[in-house]
Amino acid sequence: MRRVLLSSALLTSACALAACNPTVGVGGDPNSAVYGKAEPASSPAATKPVGNVVPSDAVSDLAAVGDVLAVRTEGSLAVGTADDFTEEKATTVSVDAKCGDLTASDQHFLLACGDKVLLFDPQKPDSPQELAVDEETPVTVAAEASSGEVFVGSRESTTIGVYVDGERSSDITVEAGSDQLISVPNPDGADGIVRIFREDSTIQSLDWEKDRAGGRLRSGQGVGQIAGGEGAVVVASDTVGKRVAIYTASDVIRLHQYGNTDGTPWGVAWDAERSLAWVTTTDNNLLHAFTVAAGVPESVGSMATVADAQNVAVLGDGTLVTASASGDGLQFISDPQLDETPR
Repeated sequence: MRRVLLSSALLTSACALAACNPTVGVGGDPNSAVYGKAEPASSPAATKPVGNVVPSDAVSDLAAVGDVLAVRTEGSLAVGTADDFTEEKATTVSVDAKCGDLTASDQHFLLACGDKVLLFDPQKPDSPQELAVDEETPVTVAAEASSGEVFVGSRESTTIGVYVDGERSSDITVEAGSDQLISVPNPDGADGIVRIFREDSTIQSLDWEKDRAGGRLRSGQGVGQIAGGEGAVVVASDTVGKRVAIYTASDVIRLHQYGNTDGTPWGVAWDAERSLAWVTTTDNNLLHAFTVAAGVPESVGSMATVADAQNVAVLGDGTLVTASASGDGLQFISDPQLDETPR
């Protein structure tokens, strides 16, 4: 498996992005102003999505552990392989519609559900482990480090609770709430724990071994979604700015470069085997691949998706999965065909 190596010479200074008045923009440039509050763009009807499309209710989230996929709909979580979903054999577990964000570690799928976190074993998803949490507000985000620590928070809270062996061990104070919270595998040390807050387009790492907040940046003009991958890589969609951003979170969060997207991006995933960032653009129903071999993300092709493909995941065998947020189906792409020349 190849790991992407990003030269420190390619790092972009983030100081300007964190200007005191983010609505003015860098150097007074309105095109770099932070607007925040990003939302997915509306989709037209899908036209010949590639791969195999399987019927599904509207999907709010996707996550993958190896070859196993978890699919979140309003009142359930379905877990299985691509074949399981194709053959309608995926295991389905009822979950409260009020549960928040779905994430994955190398051991579990995690679902934050108010006063508890559900941890699903990918091989035995019908009997989730329950972690009781004691936080000031109902938790809506949760992430698990490879060393077992579980981090919880919510959009309404400035506290990230840390749980070890089922007990609350500490907490970390951040500047605002969290819309997403993910763990990022790091080959050189402890996993990165990264959060975003869409209101002001914040992306921030946690210096969790020292029980404190870490580096905090403005992620473009309006961050949509983030995803992590091996090599401490973090992919982010700048939905307002119509760009994809590549970060690393090996110690603090560092921006490397932006790449422009053909359309309005939302769903993102990192493909460690191919060293590609995958990005969906919902206003034109496309899934784009970006290489970062030269530092700057460059498009190497795109494929047609289902409508409202707000989530994308990569299975262990390389299969790509997109999911429609409006019930247009689950899309499995086992052999993605891309242009050889960057566009």
